[in-house]
Amino acid sequence: MRRASLDNKEQPAEQQPGTTGVKYRALVRKARRTLTSRINDRLYVTFVYRREFGRFPDLTHPQTFNEKICRRRFDPEPVYTILSDKYAVRDYVAATVGDEYLIPCHGQTREMTPAIYGQLPESFVMKGNHGSGFNLLVKDKQQYPLWLLDSIGRHWLNADYYAVSRESHYREIEPRLLFEDLLLDEYGRPPMDFKFYCFRRPDRRDPEIYIEVVQDRFTDFAVDYYDVNWNLVEVVKDRFTTGRRIPKPKRLDEAIEVATRLSEGFDFARVDLYLTDGRIYFGEITFTPTGGLKNFKTPAHDRWWGQLMQPLRQPGNSSPYPETIDMPWREAR
Repeated sequence: MRRASLDNKEQPAEQQPGTTGVKYRALVRKARRTLTSRINDRLYVTFVYRREFGRFPDLTHPQTFNEKICRRRFDPEPVYTILSDKYAVRDYVAATVGDEYLIPCHGQTREMTPAIYGQLPESFVMKGNHGSGFNLLVKDKQQYPLWLLDSIGRHWLNADYYAVSRESHYREIEPRLLFEDLLLDEYGRPPMDFKFYCFRRPDRRDPEIYIEVVQDRFTDFAVDYYDVNWNLVEVVKDRFTTGRRIPKPKRLDEAIEVATRLSEGFDFARVDLYLTDGRIYFGEITFTPTGGLKNFKTPAHDRWWGQLMQPLRQPGNSSPYPETIDMPWREAR
């Protein structure tokens, strides 16, 4: 029996069956992280794009939507940092469209304390302000004691989102936690997410807007795209869409106006809003959606959105932009 124990449980870990492969994969991952951390942002973005689409992007003279978004990842406008900070952007929203569009906030902190925990309601959302994916929906506070929220919060605050995403405008955001009201629909689910892709051109007063509607983003994820007249339009591959038109939201026109005002001054910005319980709430402003790796239905769709995304020229300059935009289809469905 003693021999069996020595041959099994008490055997050194590096000699146990199967551990060699695990250790090798861990070393490969570590080596990959070390190598990529030493590559500059432009080269890193180039390789990621090549891996995703099988070709190299033109980042010097970008033409497609994905190429232009990839360029933004390492060459952003300074203001992107402020407006991508999920806490700092609240001041911009309040000043631009009014604080009635803000989800009520129960505070922000760089350290989870008993005082902060004590003032939280029985249900809320905990967010990290400095990147994507830092969201925790708390429907029952009793199931999330202080130590658990503190553990999750510390993990988020220690995460370097820039190092993972190589979206350099996130580099200067000081991490913090914020706590907002939990929004739920009549079925007790998170409400649908309406993402307004706002494209501006110097020869037009109003932006051209397409709306991505995200359904069941935490379960059976699906998206559909609409124009401002609520016609379904084709943008991404069919496997991501339902192809079923939902009823037009009652306050859609107001939501379009909110997105228009919040995206003012940018050749492109995506403004995320929630339309729920007769209210419109601001979610976030995004300048590099999907990091420039969007799964368009065809390359023509990528070029189409790239044509829509034109730099705003300075007054007095002649317009270098095309008179028309080549749409991949002619009729909305």
